[in-house]
Amino acid sequence: MQRPRVLVIDEEVPWPANTGKRIRTLNLLTALADHFAIDVLTHANETPREAVDEMTRRGMTVHLAPGGVAAKKGLLFPIRVATSVARRLPYSVHAHDRRPFRQALQRLLRQHRYQLVHCEWTPYALYARGLDVPVCIAAHNLEWIIWRRLSDAESRAPLKALFRVQAALMERFEKRVFEEFGSATAVSEPDAELIRRMGCRQVVVVPNGVDVDAYDPRPEQTPEPRTLVFAGSLDWRPNQDAIRWFIDAVHPVLSARTAYRFWIVGRTPPDWLTRDGAVPPEITVVGEVDDVRPWIARAAVSVVPLRVGGGSRLKILEALAMGRAVVSTTVGAEGLDLEPGAELLLADAADAFAAAIADLFNDDARRRRLGSAGRQRVETSYRWDRIANIQRSLWNDIIRSRPPQSSRGARAPARR
Repeated sequence: MQRPRVLVIDEEVPWPANTGKRIRTLNLLTALADHFAIDVLTHANETPREAVDEMTRRGMTVHLAPGGVAAKKGLLFPIRVATSVARRLPYSVHAHDRRPFRQALQRLLRQHRYQLVHCEWTPYALYARGLDVPVCIAAHNLEWIIWRRLSDAESRAPLKALFRVQAALMERFEKRVFEEFGSATAVSEPDAELIRRMGCRQVVVVPNGVDVDAYDPRPEQTPEPRTLVFAGSLDWRPNQDAIRWFIDAVHPVLSARTAYRFWIVGRTPPDWLTRDGAVPPEITVVGEVDDVRPWIARAAVSVVPLRVGGGSRLKILEALAMGRAVVSTTVGAEGLDLEPGAELLLADAADAFAAAIADLFNDDARRRRLGSAGRQRVETSYRWDRIANIQRSLWNDIIRSRPPQSSRGARAPARR
């Protein structure tokens, strides 16, 4: 039986899987490739040949549009921001609106008879307007909420105002997208409910997950006493805000209570974090690593001090899968079906966050119980293969609800 043909459009090839978004996209598409003929269209950027080869090995066909996304720095950056505001588009949408990508999309629509176009990030719905093919939007987060929270957390007036403007533009964009395209996935039920309120008719929760075999407990590696780890992309503003808050607010309280070491692991740390003297001596900015698992295994506690964010956190699932205790803020654990106090600890104030860490340092038995309970919950609820079946059912429902169009009749995507 011929597999339905699906076109996935996204900003980048999700390999290497070194960010939360890439990890999610790669694992879901890999599982879905057994049931669908999947083409993936992204910007070429500086995509390495091995990334394309890896996707091919996993059963997908990659198409690269020339060029890449507009840079978020340089002399032209303020002009691009102003242009996005004039277009009444959030910058993260405007910056991804590239003519070569549109041309590549039009060419693929002429060449193939797709039964579904899947936008693997909400801003890519920009390209889907006017298509004669059913469209599904993957909402990794509600982006406007992230911008609103960034504005609330920001103390510098110019940035606070900029973030507030971006939040308003993104809320307008996402509302229009979800009203226009009737099908979407969300990573949590709270996100799904908000998307429904914004006018989307068919919203299915496809939660984040973890490779429970790859991220298994490592009994041969005992965690080092009084150690912490944070694992996340350091070029993402919510993660940067989390680290800044830990350094400014949590560290003074924690260091007064106990000696400790803290490893910050993740790609592209900002300059302010890597300058000499930028962090206290207890803290080491490790930066990007080939494999985060040894760092998680080495630490006694994984911390997620996020004040800003949306969706749900893969970093928590990975730590729990490895049997590590987790201390998180409420925002950090948002969207995950975990029992506070039994499967992780939650604290939002700096003194409470520090106290939770110190208590775990002093209670090995409780730390092990949290890690064991977390591992059990991950095995039960957050395996990628089970989660992929949810998205598979949604794709099949969308395809069955509308017969495929003739490839000759596919309209080119309109500009917005």
